[in-house]
Amino acid sequence: MVGEYAWGAGALAYLYRQLGIASRAEAKGVSGCLTLLQCWIYDHFPTLRPTRLEPRELEQGQAGAFRWRGTAPRSSKRRDAQMLAYCRQAIDRLTPQSVTWTPYGRSPHLTVRRTLYQGLLRFAEIAEYYDPTRCLRQLGYVQGVPYPPERPLVVRRPASTLGYSLSYHSVYDSYWNNLGAHSVHLDVFSTQIRRRPWEFAENYMTWYIRHSHPHILSDSRPVDDISDADTVSTIIF
Repeated sequence: MVGEYAWGAGALAYLYRQLGIASRAEAKGVSGCLTLLQCWIYDHFPTLRPTRLEPRELEQGQAGAFRWRGTAPRSSKRRDAQMLAYCRQAIDRLTPQSVTWTPYGRSPHLTVRRTLYQGLLRFAEIAEYYDPTRCLRQLGYVQGVPYPPERPLVVRRPASTLGYSLSYHSVYDSYWNNLGAHSVHLDVFSTQIRRRPWEFAENYMTWYIRHSHPHILSDSRPVDDISDADTVSTIIF
């Protein structure tokens, strides 16, 4: 979600950019506010939490990250390699029932209006596009095919992390200050979830498979052979 204050949006913009750079073939690490990313993972995917880590009650005024404070195991090359293999398998084995779809409540956009903002998030020269239509189930709505993203002016994503660049027209910078005109109207775009929290529109999985990857690890079957029943149990967002 996007916070009410610009520093929160800036932290997200920087993190999004670093995740994009980290996805390059030659990347060996990632930077940014990784505590934010880690807490988001723990909030949504209980099977990826450390086995001894359970959420704690927050005291008044504490940040949400304090729910997951604890002692991390000692790191080692062998342990890290084992953990990486485990996480890859665990993600591929996720089912809709094993995901916490609305950890912030069924309607977080009612308390934080900028959650529905659709436009650029900026941190200094970094600008990244934010689109809540790609995560409607987190807002308690049926996931449909999201709006097409705005096309940047410059896109360069080489295999190397050097030279990675992405920029948008400056006209998008004004969107942040005009929330009413640049917010998603959920009731027009989608419908509220009425049965299962992982509900999606009929044409969504076809779109998803065409634009993403059904699995992290190699699947012996081609994508065309994956049935709707398979996608419900293996693809979550």
